[in-house]
Amino acid sequence: MNAQIGANAPPSRIPWPPILMGLTLAAGLALDAATGASLIDRASSPITQVVGAAIVVLALANDVWCFRILSRHQTTIMPHRAASFLVTEGPFGFSRNPIYVSHVALIFGLGLFLGSPFTLLLTPVLAIGLTKLAIEPEERHLLEKFGDDYRSYMARTRRWL
Repeated sequence: MNAQIGANAPPSRIPWPPILMGLTLAAGLALDAATGASLIDRASSPITQVVGAAIVVLALANDVWCFRILSRHQTTIMPHRAASFLVTEGPFGFSRNPIYVSHVALIFGLGLFLGSPFTLLLTPVLAIGLTKLAIEPEERHLLEKFGDDYRSYMARTRRWL
């Protein structure tokens, strides 16, 4: 077996975040279709759609901000690649995982915009899946790679918000 071990090993071999996001949205929309549930037909309003669209835009803007900072420090944005730099500025000063906050917000915003009650209901499941399959392995990787610097960052910055 040729598995990498140590600080240069990636946190995961599978890029879980986009997979989990796609599954959450697909499952939500499929459950809506199977049950006939739709907020557009029942409780959705133009206001709900505008709020959903605003959340989507803010989530994407935060992703762009995160990407620019990670790029400036020449470290990866890919969740299945090893980090080369510990970024603690910008949105990373408010959350250790601002990209995953954006992912959850994006799916929630799409649920509102599309009037998908099951997508809204599955959003917390997405957050749990991201925590277990992406965040916890990344934390182990960053602890091994950056040691006390990452411990200090963990002590002053929340995992989510």
